Amino acid sequence: MHPSTSARAPLSRRLVAWAGTLLLTAALLVTQAPAATAADTAVTDLGVSGKGGDVVARDSKIFVAAGDQIVVVSIVGVIERITGLSGAVALASPEIGGKVYAALRDSHEVIEIDTATLAITKRIDLSAYPCPSSLVQSYDYRLWIGFGCGEPGEGGVVSLVPTAATPTPVRLGPATTQAPIIAIRGNRLATAEPGVSPATIKVYDISTTPPTSRGEIRGEDGLPALRDLALAERGSTALSASNDTHQLTDWDTKTLTQRRAFDSSGFGEHGLPTAVAASADDAYVVGGWNSSEGDAAELVVYDATTTEVITTAVHQGKTVVEGSIEFYGILTFAVLREPGTGRMHLWWLSSPYHTSTLTLTAPSKVTALRQSTFSGRLTLSNGMPAGGKTIGLYRWLPDGTSRPYQVITTAADGTYEFTDTPPSAGAFKYQVNWPGNSWFGLSLSSVTVTVARYEPTLTVTGPATGDVGERLEFSGTFGADGITFPPTVITVTRKVVSPDGTVTMKGLMKLSPAADGSFSFSDTPTTVGEHTYNVTLVGGSAVEPTRTTHVVTVHQPPA
Repeated sequence: MHPSTSARAPLSRRLVAWAGTLLLTAALLVTQAPAATAADTAVTDLGVSGKGGDVVARDSKIFVAAGDQIVVVSIVGVIERITGLSGAVALASPEIGGKVYAALRDSHEVIEIDTATLAITKRIDLSAYPCPSSLVQSYDYRLWIGFGCGEPGEGGVVSLVPTAATPTPVRLGPATTQAPIIAIRGNRLATAEPGVSPATIKVYDISTTPPTSRGEIRGEDGLPALRDLALAERGSTALSASNDTHQLTDWDTKTLTQRRAFDSSGFGEHGLPTAVAASADDAYVVGGWNSSEGDAAELVVYDATTTEVITTAVHQGKTVVEGSIEFYGILTFAVLREPGTGRMHLWWLSSPYHTSTLTLTAPSKVTALRQSTFSGRLTLSNGMPAGGKTIGLYRWLPDGTSRPYQVITTAADGTYEFTDTPPSAGAFKYQVNWPGNSWFGLSLSSVTVTVARYEPTLTVTGPATGDVGERLEFSGTFGADGITFPPTVITVTRKVVSPDGTVTMKGLMKLSPAADGSFSFSDTPTTVGEHTYNVTLVGGSAVEPTRTTHVVTVHQPPA
């Protein structure tokens, strides 16, 4: 899916170090890097061999389709998996909304995934349009799905609205044998059946209902079989990758003619183009190339206007998966596959853009169970206001386990705030990151806060006097400010000093106070004297222990 817009150290440490490397790299690079510089890259073993390889990045997470699962890699080094799938081969996602859609070829359906929880929130049956194998999402949030199991005339393209209560597929274009490749940008959509020679790129205007055909791209001498297809410049340009041409070709979608070509990679005439994509701002074209022997891969970043090579990256022993290039901020991703084993790896490539700086400031004191406000600012290196940018917030408990991911939006001047209520005392870590965009590099900031236990004020109310045999009612609280407390224990003991000075002590009870800190108890005295009720809050990891007393003078009732 193309968006509209080594040492085996532990994975988390490798990716966090990589994010730090990107910040340093962004600080050293200027706006326009010299031609043919070597790029900074990293490779993450996804721990899976399978079909698929499509990539989409949203909410600081990179989703990779991998057959029986979707591997999710966060930019701070956490790998998660959505398992139990059947033929996950293609992914798409809207710009906003916190959703990723996946085409499941073998179970003939499209699923909707919540990017925060990674839960599957909807399943759309496509049994009438089997083997969905390509997927894109347009500006109006419609999904466009290429389907086909390899039987002549049984494939094609359908669109649907995934948010509808009952999504209804609508067919587009002629029947095919294989599931067509689909590309989208602005109000233009292009399709082509892979593996067919000569190939045909069909162009549509999807701003109309139904979409309007804008013609077909066939090339003067016939278009070789395509491996990948992308759109750029708001849909006015189509980019094709074909092994037979040993180049990436740029087509004008209005005149349906070739405009220019992006020359072969460092493999020369032995380079086989297998993937192509354009950055969200259309400033760059990225091509994925494999050696003809299938033992090396290369990513080449071109200037979209001049076609000059800006950056290259080579990786030995693996190949680029068809159509697997994705952008996220200054990061470019592709999926690599090991020949023979099929094991998949995520290839990270940094790009030469402006820098950004993100700060995070914690309050001077943070207390468990109390809401605290954190603040910061996103600053861009060109001095312009950051505007409303989306920042990812990660939080970790003292034991190192993560808490739910959050999304924050900056104000026009780049400032932001968020609140948090730590559930216990200890060292809590907070990290914010901005993935960057087409011009500015990613930035991140973190702070570790020592959270103090909540200091309660324990109060008990009840009668000051009473009679022997009278039931005495007491109530109390240690809460305030609407705080919700974890389970804890209140103990009550009674000290009685009789008129002759005799002292007796007795443990009366243990109480489980309510979540708001309130509690109550009762006692029926059997002797006269001064009764002192010692009430103790045991406390715990979030609450400091404390105690108080309440005194009742008990008399003998009149005869």
